[in-house]
Amino acid sequence: MRSRLKEWRVLRGMTQQQLADRAGVSRQTVGGLESGEYGPGVDVALRLARTLACRVEDLFALSDEEQLLPLRGVAPTVAPYRVALAEIGGVVLARPLQGLGQLAPADGIAAGEGREGLVRIAPLPSAGRNLFVAGCDPALGLLCGHVERAPSHVGARWWNAGNGEARAQLRRKEVHAAAVHGPAGPTSAAQADGIARFRVGNWQLGFITAAGNPKGLTGAHDLARADVRLVNREVGSGARDLLDRILTEQGVATQSVRGYHDEVAGHLEVAAAVALGAADVGIGHAAAAAERGLGFLPLAEEACDLLLSLELLQQREGLALIDALGSAAFRRDLSAFGPYDTTRTGDRIV
Repeated sequence: MRSRLKEWRVLRGMTQQQLADRAGVSRQTVGGLESGEYGPGVDVALRLARTLACRVEDLFALSDEEQLLPLRGVAPTVAPYRVALAEIGGVVLARPLQGLGQLAPADGIAAGEGREGLVRIAPLPSAGRNLFVAGCDPALGLLCGHVERAPSHVGARWWNAGNGEARAQLRRKEVHAAAVHGPAGPTSAAQADGIARFRVGNWQLGFITAAGNPKGLTGAHDLARADVRLVNREVGSGARDLLDRILTEQGVATQSVRGYHDEVAGHLEVAAAVALGAADVGIGHAAAAAERGLGFLPLAEEACDLLLSLELLQQREGLALIDALGSAAFRRDLSAFGPYDTTRTGDRIV
């Protein structure tokens, strides 16, 4: 039997003692049921379900039965669809596998039905618990691969998101870790309480152009030309912030830039748009340009850091992530993957 009592308790914002008091049972009973030490009687199961405003089968089910789980991310409009599962902050949640993660093995199949932001999931026999990481650096996919190859057997999934969205997902406990990037140099920004910061690597952010730079682009002033079309990053991303800063410094009005409002979410997507001819230029990661064989005009050196909770550092998933990040194998792989400076890769910054 699988007990999901702890997940529902955390989801409702209760301690074990609060749940016990409201359901009229002892705290030891709640603890024993959460740990799976014993199964519930009918009376206790009904009391707990009523207190948590759910069904008994949502709390206790056979291991091969469907589960009702919180859904995060944007679900496909048509069910069934594939999901990955992770436990974050004591709650097991599901995220649809689509976009960059669509080829990863699924942990379950969603029926597309549910309530209160919950969805009914049929776990696959090989279903496990994953480490979720959000960020826009393509190296995160590489890092997740190194986590999965380690002896700890922790699964890892990368969710593509700009700086602002990655931080938001970490705050909302939708991911275990978030990667953010900004100007290289001493880290002076105030760090949130309970959050640790580790260096992934330093890299160049710049203009991605078609191979050979056929438009002869030399800087931001060229974006105002009538024969140049830009593909932009979303508001809140580090690349968008850098572009806006450079346009302001050079006195280029955004309304004079063709394609300024044409947005994609990710460095790889910028490179794809340029490679396919949908745009002449976009601001992105040097590694994304190299992966597509495109031209690259460097603008600024950026440092990418991984943010995760101090609590996660005491857990198996967090230890696996930091071990992989600091490994010699990852540093060598990262150096060959793209133009990264790995001198401080794996170092704790804050």
